[in-house]
Amino acid sequence: MLSVSARRWPDGGRWVLQPKWDGFRLLVEVGRGGEVRGWSRHGTDLTARLGSLLGALAAVPSGTTVDGELVVVSEREGKPAQDFAAVTRAVFTGRPHATERLRFVAFDLLAVDGEDVRARPWEERDARLRETLPVCERIRLAESRPATLAAHEAIVSLGFEGTVLKRLGSAYRPGRHRAWVKRKARFTTSAALCSVRQERDGRWHALCDLDCRRVHALAGARTAERVGQVVELVYSRVDADGSLREARVAPVA
Repeated sequence: MLSVSARRWPDGGRWVLQPKWDGFRLLVEVGRGGEVRGWSRHGTDLTARLGSLLGALAAVPSGTTVDGELVVVSEREGKPAQDFAAVTRAVFTGRPHATERLRFVAFDLLAVDGEDVRARPWEERDARLRETLPVCERIRLAESRPATLAAHEAIVSLGFEGTVLKRLGSAYRPGRHRAWVKRKARFTTSAALCSVRQERDGRWHALCDLDCRRVHALAGARTAERVGQVVELVYSRVDADGSLREARVAPVA
């Protein structure tokens, strides 16, 4: 199940709020024989690339499927910081020193002990998830709180890229649905535009200089006209290595 993006706060209904973690989406399945496997949102089997992480779920009842995010938390300027680059290195290399840093943050339950619970209301699935999952250092549960703008802003201030609002009473369905609403953080900064290029997929990318650091950002076809100028970059958060997540060059008003 995927969220839809929205700038407006949703009207009507009852909602809860969860932090939007920045990593790799991961479905964890405990098979009938007790084997534990991890799958990407596109159906790629990542089990062999997760090191010992899934071993912590060996005691979960067979026939259980959990949805969540594969993350790494590092430190930046003395504070905890999400590290998307470390997640990428771990998943693509599978090296033990990298995979040992992986953590799994669970936020939904699709099946438990052989029972398909996707049609059950969100609050029931959430309660059963918390009863089923063995929380430890490497396995965590997403925090839920009543959905308010103040709660959203408090979560963003901790370094999250935004929040996901989930409608109480909603079922778990594949695809994008408005029962899950993604509200992204939006930060801006100024940088010097060094160059612009178009990739084979047709998208434009910009290389910028931000306080003597190179920053890559999405751009538009007309951004090349501004090379050598100072431009505004829009981004969702700062990663542990100092890179700007989801950076893009803001168009001229």
